[in-house]
Amino acid sequence: MIDMAHYHRIKFLKEVEGLSQRQIARKLGISRNTVSKYMKQEEAPTLPVRQRSYGKKEYSEETQRILPIIDQWLLEDQKHWVKQKHTAARIYQRLVKEYQFKGSSSNIRKLVAKRRQKQQEVFIPLEFRYGLQFQFDWGEADVILQGKTQRIFLFCLQLSSSRFRFVRAYTHQKQEAFLDGFVHAFEFLGGVPVEGLFDNLKTAVVKVLKGRDRLEQEAFIALQAHYGFKATFANPRRGNEKGRVEGTVGYVRRNALVPYPDVQSMDELNHYLMDWCLKEAARIHVPRTDETVAQVWAKEKLTLHSL
Repeated sequence: MIDMAHYHRIKFLKEVEGLSQRQIARKLGISRNTVSKYMKQEEAPTLPVRQRSYGKKEYSEETQRILPIIDQWLLEDQKHWVKQKHTAARIYQRLVKEYQFKGSSSNIRKLVAKRRQKQQEVFIPLEFRYGLQFQFDWGEADVILQGKTQRIFLFCLQLSSSRFRFVRAYTHQKQEAFLDGFVHAFEFLGGVPVEGLFDNLKTAVVKVLKGRDRLEQEAFIALQAHYGFKATFANPRRGNEKGRVEGTVGYVRRNALVPYPDVQSMDELNHYLMDWCLKEAARIHVPRTDETVAQVWAKEKLTLHSL
């Protein structure tokens, strides 16, 4: 029986990466019949999320000793010519010669493959192709709601390529608001990027595991499966990794909500915020280009995954 995470992975590989049933089955190590079954299923299965990352064997002390060294060499390789990078065999040779490593070459081959894949998955480029990524964060602000000062919460989503912002206000940050925000955001954008970058917020993450691995909330995995995107998570205490949207939170608060908007309902406030986002997109330019955010967004919309 496949859990929610596998269901999401199958849908993502089919609808976003365009793989065939045979390719998906081979990549995930499952049967084609299983792939076919879940591709035909229109609703996400509401089974408990299995703690896939638990129970993994810990590395030996000898292996833990050289892990940072391997990671550093692989990071440096990303800056070098593709034909002149470390092979697993060369890494093993250097570990034995320079660090007196006592382990086997076969374990190093497996370890290098895993660490290289992990680095490729978590690398966040400075520039983004159209339709690749959005960044998300919550913010807080005060408004005048029916004559009284009210603290509201801002659902802030920004496309990483065009820099287009979507902002929606809620009276709380519970999971209902979190999920509802994405429904409105994707409908407004007219499509869905490939991936989203998130903090480790409780509405998305049950538990932070090692590195960027997370045990995710079932409802959040179902959201990803439904819309066909995948979530990646910033490292704890590394807010600079999603600095664009964190900058958006402060920008919205200072520019859209000063002075405090005086509204009679949350609907009125959200109409105001939507209008503000469109006007800002038409006014400001994408860095290092002569085009406005609205002009680049018009091109990026064409690359988004269809609703």
